[in-house]
Order: sequence, then structure tokens, then C-alpha cells
Amino acid sequence: MQTIDVLKLENFRLYKKIETRFDPGINIILGDNAQGKTSLIEAIYTLCLTKSHKSPTDYNLIRQEASFSRIYARGHRDKKPITLELILSKEGKKARYNKIESKRLSDYVGIMKAVMFAPEDLNLIKGSPSERRRFIDLELSQMDRHYVYHLNQYRKHLKERNEQLKRMQKQKSHDQTLLSVLTEQLSHYAKKVVQKRQEFVAALAEVANKIYVDLSKEDILKVSYEPSIEENFLQAFNARQTQDIALGTTTLGPHRDDCGFYFESMPVKNIASQGQIRTIALALKMAVIELLNKHHDITPIILLDDVFSELDSKRQQSILSMLDNKAQIFITTTSLNHLNLETLNSYQIIHIKSGTIEGVDTHESSHL
Repeated sequence: MQTIDVLKLENFRLYKKIETRFDPGINIILGDNAQGKTSLIEAIYTLCLTKSHKSPTDYNLIRQEASFSRIYARGHRDKKPITLELILSKEGKKARYNKIESKRLSDYVGIMKAVMFAPEDLNLIKGSPSERRRFIDLELSQMDRHYVYHLNQYRKHLKERNEQLKRMQKQKSHDQTLLSVLTEQLSHYAKKVVQKRQEFVAALAEVANKIYVDLSKEDILKVSYEPSIEENFLQAFNARQTQDIALGTTTLGPHRDDCGFYFESMPVKNIASQGQIRTIALALKMAVIELLNKHHDITPIILLDDVFSELDSKRQQSILSMLDNKAQIFITTTSLNHLNLETLNSYQIIHIKSGTIEGVDTHESSHL
């Protein structure tokens, strides 16, 4: 089990400077809208994965008029005390594990694992391919640090190739040799990225379908990775070279891939109800938890951002019974009315208003 015992924030979102302690079990973060509840658990997620689940750019996480943002935590992993620290600035980010700075972020990501359930999860099914790729990349990053390295290398070489394509498009450069070298490097990492994504989605599909059927008692869910290049990446890139030069960008590769969700052969987004889509998103995240458990023998920290208000009591109970006493859980909510607190062994309520913590209440269940 892993827990965050103490969290310190400095210049993160609307938080100027706070420090708070958490219960090793269930933490309910209570407050009105726009008071900082989501930002608090977003900070925990960002600390673990070095990226926000909401914002693709780090700049948005830094408090207005501040030059940096700092997230620090003391906690436990496998009963051993650890510290994590992440500093975000315009110059980039620095991550420290037990006070030692990580030379590469890929060495840091996954030390402490977290899974976020949020209203934005519906976009995994209804949104753009980029949102589905982001989901795969974030979850895979904390399962396989080699994947983080290969993905970063792919992005680096993609940027370099696109810059060369733009130069050739504007006829400022006719250096075919440089383009060939960049394309060969790109294809090398593209193959590694796609292979890992395909393995992950195949494993995710199997577990997610079982969970979805259990939750819905209805359709069988199929999930498939849909690459823009099936095989022989170098050949595929070279075949598109003329078109890529004309457009000034790379038109194939992992950055163009997608992930599909189907009932039988019909795309889910075309026929599913809002309730079915919500259940699919829930099943996907619960499947990630199970895969992390299976491959790393550890349950991640669970972050539930205003999701329980959208779930019926059966689905609430499915999550809590799966995780209670096995994971540290954070739940944000504007009201306790829809939460079935009677079933919990113990929990802590953290009251938040205007980016400050106004009070903490600890509760022991009456059925103990």
C-alpha cells in the first residue's frame, strides 16, 4: 500500500501556501464549487505522474504572478517512508525522490502511482483521439518507465523531423540526407511506442470488459488500439514523404493513432447512452487499477473528483468495496448527501474554502 501522509503546496493553482495531513484510508474533500477541491487532488496526481490530468501544459498549474509551483509530500510505500517533490517553472520541471533529484523524469514517474476518476473521463469515449492517446500515455507511463523514455524520444525526433519538413516546404533546405536520418530515428521509436500501446490496450480491454459487464449486466465492450501504421514504419513514413513536405508535418505515426470502443461492431459513441458512456469510463479506470495491482503488486492512490454525485449507490459501492482498506482514497464533493458513509470503516473530512483548509473532521464508522 502507498499513502501520502503530508502534502505541501506552494503557488499551485489558487493555493499560495498550504500544508495538510491525510488519513491513510478515505479522505473526503468538502466545499462549494471553485474553492480548490479539484486543485488539491490534481496536485497529488501531478506529483505522481509529473503531468496534470486536466491541463496539457504545466504553465497553467503555476499560480498567477508566481514564477514557480512546488508540490511536496511525505508518505509511505510498502511501509517505508518516502518523500516526493516536484517543482514546475517556465524553465521546465525538477523531480526529487527522497531528496535526490532525478536525472530523467522517466526514473521518477511511477514511484508513487495514482489513478484519477474525473468528469473529463467521458471524453475518453466522446472526445478527440488526442484525449485517448493522452489517457494511454499517462497510464502506461506509471506502469513502464521504459515507455516514458521511448515516448519522449519519439516526441523529440518528431519535432526535429517536422522542423525539417517545414524548412523543405519553404524551400529553405533540400537536405534529403538529414530528413532520411530523422525519419529512420523516428521510425525506430515509433515502433517501440506502438508496440507498448498495443500490449497495454489488449490487457486493458480484457479487464475493462469484465468490469463493464459486471457493472452493467448488458453489452460486451470491445476496446481496440487503432494505429495509423500497421507495420514497417520506415517504409510507411517514406511513402508519405512528398505529402509530408507539402504539408510541413508528419502525417502518420503514434501521434495520429486512436483507440476505439465498440458494442459488437458498432462504435460506442454513436449508440451509447450517457449512462453507458459513464459506466465505460468507470470500467476503464477500474481496469487500470487492476492492471497496476497485477503487474506491480500495489494499489494506486485513488482520486475521485466529483464523480460520486453522478453514480448510483450500486456503482459507488462497487468502487469502495473494491478499494476500502486496500488504498488511500480522495473524494471531492460539494455535499455529503449522496455518499453512503455508513459502509465506510473510517474516513476524514477536509473542509476547503477559497484555497484554504478550514477544518478537518475524523470519523469512525458506527458499525465497527
